[in-house]
Amino acid sequence: MAISVSIVEDNRGTRESLKELLGRASSLRCVGAHPNAEEALRHIPVERPDVVLMDINLPHMSGIECVGLLKERLPKTQVLMLTTYEEGDLIFDSLRNGASGYLLKNMPPAELIQAVEQVHAGGAPMSMQVARKVVNHFQKIKRPLSEMEKLTKRERKSWRTWPRAISTRKSRISLELP
Repeated sequence: MAISVSIVEDNRGTRESLKELLGRASSLRCVGAHPNAEEALRHIPVERPDVVLMDINLPHMSGIECVGLLKERLPKTQVLMLTTYEEGDLIFDSLRNGASGYLLKNMPPAELIQAVEQVHAGGAPMSMQVARKVVNHFQKIKRPLSEMEKLTKRERKSWRTWPRAISTRKSRISLELP
């Protein structure tokens, strides 16, 4: 059974090209194409696609905001951002609002088809440049200290000797030594 896909893209030429691309892919079926978020919010809940390809820079309401509203209504529908923007804040805002992947429009058509199949299968496809930004972001985050690392040097020493002290006390109690 073909994967149903809706498109939200304000540029008519891009929207038509995406419809044509999806129409040529035997594994995919385009069920709707919308020029703005408002129209998408009216029609996509009726279309109930498996996957939505969402542009970010839409008139009136952004694609990022639209993702959040769509996910409230259709939590199982997977949304792939398809955009020209590589800025970290847009990537993370999209993912926080419910996008399952983030793709750049300059990717080869075969890779876009593969990304739709991957997200439908449970993956989280990202363009190479986007994936690198995500990795770099997490590598820069300082890991939280463990509970042991939060202790002072003296507290750590006491903590390490405590089990021996308990063991010694238990031995004295079992032998009934003072």
